[in-house]
Amino acid sequence: MENNHAGIQTIYKRCTPKVVHMILANSGSEDDAYDIFQESLVDIYHMARDRDFQLGTSIESFMLLVSKRKWLNVLKKRKGVEVTNAEESLSNSVDDSMEAYEAHLQQVDKENLLMEQLMTLGERCQEIIRQCMNSKNQEKIAEMLGVSYAYLRKKKSECMAKLGEKLRNHPFFKMNRS
Repeated sequence: MENNHAGIQTIYKRCTPKVVHMILANSGSEDDAYDIFQESLVDIYHMARDRDFQLGTSIESFMLLVSKRKWLNVLKKRKGVEVTNAEESLSNSVDDSMEAYEAHLQQVDKENLLMEQLMTLGERCQEIIRQCMNSKNQEKIAEMLGVSYAYLRKKKSECMAKLGEKLRNHPFFKMNRS
């Protein structure tokens, strides 16, 4: 990931006013807002750098989502501070959004694990599964790989069974089944 000064400036221009407004409307100060914004920006940077992260929404929506979650955590820690009624609606909308966000992160973890386990299979299995992930036309895949359609289907089935077994036996999936 490159440092992109223009991109960061755009994020600041587009997102800061929304984050500041949300925090000011929910018992926060400008200082709180700028702190939350900075922390959220750093978190998003780390997600983008450390994961196979693809933003599925606008940067403004995602920044606001992460900032809301961080601000709710601050409000919970400050239990003695009176909060506006907006906190309740903020909490409800953030909880729904956060569930989707957390589900997205869990999906990314699953996909990363899938790719990691795929790499433990033989080269031919890797090639067949990758080709089938990229294209639904198995007849063309068979032709491209120089094998018969029947062989491709049989081999794909065997490879997917091996991959499925590896995934079922992985601690991540065992832990999430219970």
